[in-house]
Amino acid sequence: PSQVWNMTISRTSENSMHVKCRPPRDRNGPHERYHLEVEAGNTLVRNESHKNCDFRVKDLQYSTNYTFK
Repeated sequence: PSQVWNMTISRTSENSMHVKCRPPRDRNGPHERYHLEVEAGNTLVRNESHKNCDFRVKDLQYSTNYTFK
């Protein structure tokens, strides 16, 4: 599939985020799943898969930089 688009990340509390996106324009295959990886530095701290591109990421640590992929 092509990449998702209109990805947004918003803070919902002091230590949680809401990540959502729109489906890819070109979909391949019968099953649609979205995967979110959350990294702190070079460490994978969360790896989730949902049917919709709508993730609630909770219990994040203060003073830590995260990357969402």
